[in-house]
Amino acid sequence: MALTKAWRITVKDFFPKTLHPLHIFEEDEVLYAADLEKARIVELSVVMAEMLKFVETQNDQEIQQTLKNSYPDDDIFEAFERFAALDGQGLLFNRGEGLRTTFVTEHQQRKLLVAIPGIAVDSFFDIETLSAGTNMALSYMFHHLINYVDLYFAGKQNRKLAECMYEVNMNVRDFNRLSRRIGETYFGILTLHQEHERWLFPLYQESELPPILVQCHAPRGHGGGAINSLLRHYAAMRDCDGFTAPSDYVRDFYSDYVWDPSFFNTLTNGVDSELFQPMDKTAAKREIAEAVGDARIETMPTVGYLSRVQSEKGASVYLKLAELNPHLLFLIAGPGLGRYASRQLPENLVYVGFHPREKLPVIYNAFDVYCFLSMSGEETFGLTVLEAMACGVPPVVPNFDGVPSVVADAGLIADAENFDQDIATLVSYPCPINFSEKINALISDTEMRETLARKARERAVSFTWDKTARRIMELFEELHRKKRLMNPNRLLNVFTPTQALASEEAEILKYKSVLLSMNTRYERCLIRNALYPMRVEDGLALSILKDHTVREAEALLTALVSDEVDAKAILKRVRGLINATA
Repeated sequence: MALTKAWRITVKDFFPKTLHPLHIFEEDEVLYAADLEKARIVELSVVMAEMLKFVETQNDQEIQQTLKNSYPDDDIFEAFERFAALDGQGLLFNRGEGLRTTFVTEHQQRKLLVAIPGIAVDSFFDIETLSAGTNMALSYMFHHLINYVDLYFAGKQNRKLAECMYEVNMNVRDFNRLSRRIGETYFGILTLHQEHERWLFPLYQESELPPILVQCHAPRGHGGGAINSLLRHYAAMRDCDGFTAPSDYVRDFYSDYVWDPSFFNTLTNGVDSELFQPMDKTAAKREIAEAVGDARIETMPTVGYLSRVQSEKGASVYLKLAELNPHLLFLIAGPGLGRYASRQLPENLVYVGFHPREKLPVIYNAFDVYCFLSMSGEETFGLTVLEAMACGVPPVVPNFDGVPSVVADAGLIADAENFDQDIATLVSYPCPINFSEKINALISDTEMRETLARKARERAVSFTWDKTARRIMELFEELHRKKRLMNPNRLLNVFTPTQALASEEAEILKYKSVLLSMNTRYERCLIRNALYPMRVEDGLALSILKDHTVREAEALLTALVSDEVDAKAILKRVRGLINATA
């Protein structure tokens, strides 16, 4: 007897599926399965427990045929339904089996798979829960990407999140197993670099996966950990993978470390210029003054700081600026004063509280000057600087990393001591004296302040999230072109000692690598059926490129060949040979 019609209509080819690690046990005559991957326990019927023996090897019909002589059809049907419900919750079975059929999307758009372990998918849809600028930038970017692509977030269940946004019940540990299916379904994989994300390394080995674009918002810092992590990813990446970073600074910075800085692509942030826009400054100051009960905000020139109140964000320097300028009022907006709350703060420093995002334009507009003092290795852009500029507030920023490229001539750039090596996450120290001079220059010169305020707004509105979204799609197009040009290295070569031909050197052995005239398929791929001697270094590079990336070969040649120009030439001609004979 076949499966019931109702079941066959509901689910097509539900099994076979790969099981999570399970522990089956009995308690008080009731069977249970402990899902060790999900740390959950589910109750099983006797039929379900029996069915688990076959779900990895048999399809629906085969399982029904196996069990039909032992259990009633209704019990088998009920077990199938129960397993389908558990699978929908991400339990018992590995994920991603129905990538192409899980959803019928509203648009015939390409699909991107978003994989960011450690960040709850729902948080990107409630921006008030996000405090880090990186996560806010991702949220804005996602909401504009759907104009060009459908987004699928690797998560814990199958569901529609919003228009053109879905969560798919798939764990990143399943990506290797599902590499072909993912490659057939998705145009690319979008993820976020964090130092602990070693799970990406196995994915770089999968030729069938689509291009992987790794967003990088912390190019250095953390005691060298960030740089070393990025370099490891750079070495492991396929030719069709790459990084994005919010400013050209990152590519320029890493050009001192790598031979191919084209792996680092600029992807600027944007700003919601409709939310963040100039307001009546007098009214904004009045509203904040009334909210915090400090009338000085209405009458004194104000300098603003909006960030976490932490050392790496420049909080200590900001306090010094307040002490240096008792004639100015220094406002702090952020999630609490942290360790500074127990200090005796300057009289002219006012904490104005932590506000929801829709209230931030009022905060920015209450500032006459915006002060950005962050000195960590994670400031590739400065999102709050752009928001302040969109509100028509001229900024003063330190001369380090990518922040000056955001400001350009729409603000003032203050001196900063930049470190060759980061120390305790810090990569720079803004000069309080020069910052103070720049702030006072703006406060005392109304014409300059108004001119820069106008320029700030004009420049800010040129940074749009739509441009960011279009840039992502352009990058994936470029990576797909690179993927089509990738060639396997099948050339055969051996290393051998060779006796010198000159009579006076008859006893001297030289060492060569010999290129054979055939490849691993025993096809003749060179002009003559001959042996071609090469330098040992060339042969070494050729051998390495059989199982390793071009970037790994780069690291090897850098270590073994003292002349970098020569090392680069070796890699260039060997790659040319591989591509020409593919």
